[in-house]
Amino acid sequence: MLPLSSIWSDTLAVFTNSGYALLKIEAHVVCAAVLIILFCRQQNSSDQTEARLAWSKLLFIQILYCIAGVFRVLVDVEIIPRAYISQWLVTAGTFWLFGAMCWLVFEYIELYQSSNLMASRAKRMMISLPFWFNTAMIAISAFFPGMFVDFSGREMIHGTLYPFMMFLNFAYPVAAVILSVRRRSRMTRYERDTVPVMAIYPAFFMICGPLQDIEWRVPFLCYVIVISDIFVYISYADSLVSVDPLTKIPNRNELIRVLAERMKQGELESLHIFAADIDRLDDVNSRYGRQEGDRVLVTVAEALKKFQAEEHPCQVSRYYGDEFILTADISDADERELFAEHIRNYVSNAAMTAGLPCRVRVNIGWAKYEPYSRTETISGLIEEAEKMMHEERELRRFNGSKRGM
Repeated sequence: MLPLSSIWSDTLAVFTNSGYALLKIEAHVVCAAVLIILFCRQQNSSDQTEARLAWSKLLFIQILYCIAGVFRVLVDVEIIPRAYISQWLVTAGTFWLFGAMCWLVFEYIELYQSSNLMASRAKRMMISLPFWFNTAMIAISAFFPGMFVDFSGREMIHGTLYPFMMFLNFAYPVAAVILSVRRRSRMTRYERDTVPVMAIYPAFFMICGPLQDIEWRVPFLCYVIVISDIFVYISYADSLVSVDPLTKIPNRNELIRVLAERMKQGELESLHIFAADIDRLDDVNSRYGRQEGDRVLVTVAEALKKFQAEEHPCQVSRYYGDEFILTADISDADERELFAEHIRNYVSNAAMTAGLPCRVRVNIGWAKYEPYSRTETISGLIEEAEKMMHEERELRRFNGSKRGM
């Protein structure tokens, strides 16, 4: 047997002679390590929404892509014997992993934006067909060298179907960018802030994917993967401060910040706070499960956003649990009653449209800003609105129990 020192010196000689190999292996190892850290952080996160789980899958595939890149270099410099099967495995493997990344980038962005394209298993399966077509072609190409890539010479030569298969991969990030930009006009200000992230993330793959294909020995893509994932992670961490991860509307922190800013600016004569909670949400969670309860919360949030866009300019936020707070300028009692009634109608209509398994109603209370009184402060405004909301809830349940006698 050769001594370890001899094996080590021979390996270093190969890396030195090949020039690029050591740099690319270092790049892929470092990138894989960073991605593993991000993956572990996400696994330990309390936010396990569908979109974040999709990002976890994407991170896992990216880790495998970096590891596959190391093996591809080892085959190229013949540390691993350069046979047809080894070349096909590393090339087909990295190509498949790149295609999986493109598909998962699209899936993550659509789930993050609560797109209807991800609303059912059938739709997801239809959209994933190009990826599965490529998977089938990669498997078949093992027996037909000219179909995918040709390894008969020293360099890899693209086969007949290779350009078409690359086109199918790149269709996913291109579609993600186009759909994100098109939705911008229908988004709230807080949702529009996420568009740069959601558009830039797939754009990285659109730009650097072809560069990696042109010169695969330069580690373009692994660097871009890490940079884009750090970009998404930082953006997500920032959003936790002001945006509720489930409903994608401003959270309690943002509500307090906006109200404090409004009070500093003055002109508070018409300022009203409306508190709305979902009637008997605990019963929904107990009977149908917390997943259906989350659907109810998201549906109510979507109804409030639609009300905000179509009926009355206001600030909508999720205060905590099943309670939402709306901040609006209201001129008189009639407008106040109409405001609350429209909220109830929007929520009821949204619940029917969403096909929820139960009737959804909200209890609403309000408070008006009054100087030199309890409602002069943010906490006083919210507490007064919540007090009236609780009274409406108790009255509704009392009337319901009387009818049941």
